[in-house]
Amino acid sequence: GSCGTNLTWAFNASTGVLTIAGTGPMTDYSADNLAPWYAFNDKVTSLSIVPGITTIGDYAFYLLSKVGSADIPEGVTSIGDYAFDLCMSMTSVHIPYGVKTIGDCAFGACPKLETVEIPYGVTSIGSHAFAWTGIEKVVIPATVSTIGDYAFQNCPNLTSIFNLATNPQTVNANVFEYTDKSKCTLSVPDYAYNNYSKPQWIEFSRRKIPTTYAVENSNYQLAMNFETGVLTLTGTGVLPDIFADGTHYYACDLYGNRQITQLSLPAGMTGIGEGFFHDLNSLTSVTIPDGVAIIKKGAFYACYSLESVTIPSNSVIIEDYAFELCYNLKTIYNYATVPQAITEKVFYDYQYDDYILDQSQCTLYVPKGSKPSYQAAAVWKEFKIEEMPALEGIETPSGSPSRGEKVLRNGMLLIERNGKTYTTSGTELR
Repeated sequence: GSCGTNLTWAFNASTGVLTIAGTGPMTDYSADNLAPWYAFNDKVTSLSIVPGITTIGDYAFYLLSKVGSADIPEGVTSIGDYAFDLCMSMTSVHIPYGVKTIGDCAFGACPKLETVEIPYGVTSIGSHAFAWTGIEKVVIPATVSTIGDYAFQNCPNLTSIFNLATNPQTVNANVFEYTDKSKCTLSVPDYAYNNYSKPQWIEFSRRKIPTTYAVENSNYQLAMNFETGVLTLTGTGVLPDIFADGTHYYACDLYGNRQITQLSLPAGMTGIGEGFFHDLNSLTSVTIPDGVAIIKKGAFYACYSLESVTIPSNSVIIEDYAFELCYNLKTIYNYATVPQAITEKVFYDYQYDDYILDQSQCTLYVPKGSKPSYQAAAVWKEFKIEEMPALEGIETPSGSPSRGEKVLRNGMLLIERNGKTYTTSGTELR
């Protein structure tokens, strides 16, 4: 049946899977007008929410008592009131980057729900949103300005809160009612530690989250700004391999993989190690510096929200799985005049059919005069190929050509140099 102007639902009784497919917002339901699949509420064991949906409606999956997890796809901007209320078997939920609001009782009374990382960009958490749940850890991004009454009421297992706001939200005393604050540690940015000596927050045991970090096996330093979502790297050489040396999540462990929306990479970088930026689920764009000659296996694996990538001219090696599960890519700027020899595994995912990049819908911009080479090259030929204008009119004081730093603003590729901004044809923007 239908569950929105352009959305359909289907329940497979033999597998227990409820599938929501299509595009656009979902219908809002209510306690007096429950979703049509409520008739199968004790038979639905799994949800398949196909990318394209933009909202989770009120009471959408209310009292689906046997559903164990919810993977909400990228593109969803709001989770309605009572959307997953009383999902008694739910143990995990993926809330994607792009969600702005979490409604009242959205995940209330889910006693087996253990960990929730709310992504950067969410601005409000509704009343009772996570009340009466089994959560042990919650990450609250710096963008959250409003936390409703009783949002974390009666969470007996809650022992760890990461609040990344520079100035803590003003909340009522009932937000953590019946939750034992004496057993819960509040982790905050090191630069904001003294700001949490305020009502409701002072009662927790506090610890500092370091916002600078030395990367092992390298000369690199990381610095995180939670307010902007920017992770800045300084250093030179090749970033180390995450998978190969047994260490994990340099960026993610320290800061939460859904809090990083942008990367600032240094000019001295010459390579990106295996898996170094994998699972940065809120990263939207990346410009790889000109000095990077190799992008190793899984470097940006499962960066679901990644829409734009700029690859420099001297990147001659792009290993398999480098951009696997980056299925939301819309634009790639590749400055190599001769296309790199790559396999289909660079962008392809063999596991999840619903999360494969549609190369024909992703525009590949290549240097002027290089289009025929890309049209004949394996894998690259599957993209929608366009040539970039020649970079003319941008010169250094000595008169030699300079590309400057490439940036993407509102879908337009621009060049920044010496404090000025130019179009790719060399016209200065004032």
